[in-house]
Amino acid sequence: MNALSFSLLGGIAVSAMMPSLAYAADAAPAPASASAGNADAAATQSISDGDIVVTAQRRSESSQKAPISIDVISRDTLREAGISQATDLSKITPGVQVAMGGSATQVFVRGAGTPTTTPLSDPSVSLNIDGVYIARSQSFNGNMFDLERVEVLKGPQGTLYGRNSSGGALNLVAATPKLGQLAGYVQAGLQSYAGYNGEAAVNIPVGDTLAIRAAGEIVRRDGYLSDGTNDDKHESARLQVLYKPSSDFSLRLWGNYQHIGGKGPGYVAYEPSATTPGGAYVPSNPWTSVMPLVNQRFQTIFHTNPDFDTAQAYQDINSWNVHAQADVNLGFGTLTVIPAYQRVTIRAASFPGIEYSTTNYQTGAPQVSKAGSIEARISDKGDSRLTYTVGFFYYDEKLSNNSTVYLGAAAPGVFVPNIPGIPVTGALALTYTADLSTKSYAGFGQAGYELFDGFKLIGGVRYTNESHDVANGTQCLLAAYPASSPCLPSATGLPGPDGQKVYDLSSHLHDSRVNYKAGAEYQFTPQNMAYFTVSTGFKSGGQPVAAVPAYLPETLTAYTLGSKNRFFGGKLLANLELFWWDFTNKQESLQALDAYGTSQSVTINAGKATSKGVSLDLRGKLTANDTLTLNAEYDHARYGNFVWTAYAKRPSTGCAVAPITGTSNFSVDCSGYQMMRSPDWSGSAGYTHTFEFADGAHVDANVNATYAGSRWIQASFIPNAQIGSYALLNAGVTYVAPGGKYSVDLFAQNLTNKAVYNGGDQNPILGGLSAATIGAPRVLGGRIRFNF
Repeated sequence: MNALSFSLLGGIAVSAMMPSLAYAADAAPAPASASAGNADAAATQSISDGDIVVTAQRRSESSQKAPISIDVISRDTLREAGISQATDLSKITPGVQVAMGGSATQVFVRGAGTPTTTPLSDPSVSLNIDGVYIARSQSFNGNMFDLERVEVLKGPQGTLYGRNSSGGALNLVAATPKLGQLAGYVQAGLQSYAGYNGEAAVNIPVGDTLAIRAAGEIVRRDGYLSDGTNDDKHESARLQVLYKPSSDFSLRLWGNYQHIGGKGPGYVAYEPSATTPGGAYVPSNPWTSVMPLVNQRFQTIFHTNPDFDTAQAYQDINSWNVHAQADVNLGFGTLTVIPAYQRVTIRAASFPGIEYSTTNYQTGAPQVSKAGSIEARISDKGDSRLTYTVGFFYYDEKLSNNSTVYLGAAAPGVFVPNIPGIPVTGALALTYTADLSTKSYAGFGQAGYELFDGFKLIGGVRYTNESHDVANGTQCLLAAYPASSPCLPSATGLPGPDGQKVYDLSSHLHDSRVNYKAGAEYQFTPQNMAYFTVSTGFKSGGQPVAAVPAYLPETLTAYTLGSKNRFFGGKLLANLELFWWDFTNKQESLQALDAYGTSQSVTINAGKATSKGVSLDLRGKLTANDTLTLNAEYDHARYGNFVWTAYAKRPSTGCAVAPITGTSNFSVDCSGYQMMRSPDWSGSAGYTHTFEFADGAHVDANVNATYAGSRWIQASFIPNAQIGSYALLNAGVTYVAPGGKYSVDLFAQNLTNKAVYNGGDQNPILGGLSAATIGAPRVLGGRIRFNF
C-alpha cells in the first residue's frame, strides 16, 4: 500500500491506505505501490504511472481524465483498512457521511442525502452493484467483499444513472471472472471486539471460452455499544459465470446471497444541552446506549415504564440478487443489456429512542421487496472524435410494507386524545401495512465531440417517467397487550371504515422529468486538463407513512469547474474543483406530529437550499519511497427557504415557530440553517513510507488523519442535534512477501478513541432528547492473505 490518502476533488476527501490496482484481481500486490482517490496508481518514482480505470460513465476510462467528480477506493484499501460493511467507509472517507437509520444504509454527499428509515422513501445518493440499482439499502451493507473497487460519484447523475441519483451515486464493482486463469485467494482477519472474518475467492477456467468465479465471506464482531448493538454478523456469497466465445460477444451471469444478523445498528445518548427533558446528559463512555436514559426519563416525567428493552434489538435480513450482462459488438458500437432481479426480506427491531420494528405486531409479517429491472444501451467503439452512449432503463418494484412503532405506556395522553369509554392499560403501538408498487422507465443519451485536438463538448439528456402506488395502506393504533386487541378509534373519535383502520394511506403519485448535462473539457497536455459542466438531477416524491401531505420531487442543478493535473514528471498530482449546487424542494426527514396527533417519521420539503465550495487534492512523491498527501474542502451548505407545517402541537425544534391562525397547527421556519450532515470544512492528510528488501519483499507503513467541522445530524435543529468538530488518526503497516505469495496487514483506526456522531433521530415523545448514531471506537486488527 503506497499512498495513504486520496480524494477526488469535489468534496469527498478520502484518506486511506491505498495499494495498487495495476495487477490482476487475484495476484499479489506488486512492489510498486499505488495512490488512490482521483485515481492514479503511483509507481516508485511517479504518481502518474498506471491510472485506475473506472466505468462510472458507463465506459472504461482513466478517472484522472474523466470530467466528473469521483473518488475511487481500491480493493486493497478496503482489505487493509479492515472494511467489512458500507458504514466502515466513513473511517477512510471523511467527506462522505455513511450511517445507519435502523437497518437502512444512509449516504450523504455535500448535504445531499435523506435519513430514510421507511420503505416509503428513497435515498438521494443511489446505491449500485455492478451497474444494477439496489432497491433496498438494507441489502447493500454486506457486499463489501471480493471487490475490484468502490466508486463514489458526487453531484447529480441524472443522465446516465437517473433514478434517485440527485446527490450522487455509490457504486460497488465486483472482481469479475477471467478466462484462462486458475487463481484465487484465502484471507482471514482478527480485530477488536472479538471480531474475526474469513474471505475467499477462486477463479476457475473451463476451456477457452468459459470461466467461473466464486467468492464468499463470513464476518463476526461484537457490538461497540453498551447494549451490544452496532455489531456486525453477516454471511455473503457470490457466484459468477463468464461465457465469451469470441471478441464480439460475452455473457456474464451473476448471483448473490447475503444474510445480515446480530443485534444491528444502535443509538447512543448525547444530550449536552440542559433543554433536554430531565437535564443535560453526556455519559463518560460515549458508546453508552440511549435506551436506559429514555426509560429513566419516561419514568421521571410520566411516572410509568415504557417497557423498552434493547435486548430485543435484532436484524434478520435475507437478500437474493441475480443479474446478467450481455455485450454484443454491433460493428459501429457495443450493445450492453443488463436484466436483474432482487428479493429482500427484512425483519428487524431497533431503538432510536423508541422501538421500531419492520414486522407487523399482530401478524409477524416482515417487509418484503421484489424488484426487477433491465437496462439496454449502445456505446461507441472509441475510435473517433464522437463518443456516445444511448439507452433505455425500466424498473418495477413490489413491496409489502409491515412495520410497528411501540409508543410506550405514556402514550395515551401524549399521542391521541382521551377516548371516553375505552380504557388503555397496556403500552400502545402503531402498526402500518401497505402494498407499494413503483414503476420507472427512462430513455437517455450522452455524447462528447472533440471539436479540435484536446477540446471536447459534452451533452446529455434523460427522460424519466415514474409512478408510486400505495394500496391497502392503513395505520392501526392498538394496545400492544394483548396482541388480539382491535384497533382503537382514530383521533377524531370515529372508528375506521372496517373497524380496524385508523386512516387510509392509499395513494397514487406520478412524476416525469427531463434532466440534462452540458459542458466542455480541454486536455491542455497529456498531464493537464480542465472541465466545466452543468447537470441536473431528479428524485421522485412520495407519501409518508403518516397523515401528512405527500412530499414533492427533489431537483438539483450542479455547476462544476474543475482541473486535474500532474506536474514535475508526474511526481505531483494537483486537482482543484469549484462547485455550486442548487436544490429545489430538497427532501428531509424528521420526527413530527401528523394531522391525527400521532408522532411520525415524516419526509417534508425544504423549498430551496444551496451547497457551494471548493475542493483541493494534493499528492506528492517526495522520494521513490515516500508519499505525502493533503486534501481539503470548504462547503457552505445552507437552507435558503425551509418552512414546514407542524400539526396539533408545538414541535420541539430550534427553528422559529409561529401558530397558524384559525388552526391548532404551527409554521416552522428553518431557513438559513446549515444543511444536515454537511460540515463547512473537511479534509485529510497522510504520509506513507515503503521499505524495500533485497529478496523482493516490501513493507508499507503509513499514518493519516481526517477532519470534519461541526454539523447538524438531524433536521430538527434542537441544540442536542449539533455535533462538534472531530479529527481521527489512523495507521497501518503491510508486509508483502517476495513474489506476492502472501501479505499481512495490521491496522489501527481511531487511535485517540474519538467519539464521532454521524446521524440520529429525535425521540418522538421526549422532544428535546435525541438518539445519535456513532462511529467505531479505537479498533485494532490485522489480516493475512494467501494468493494462488
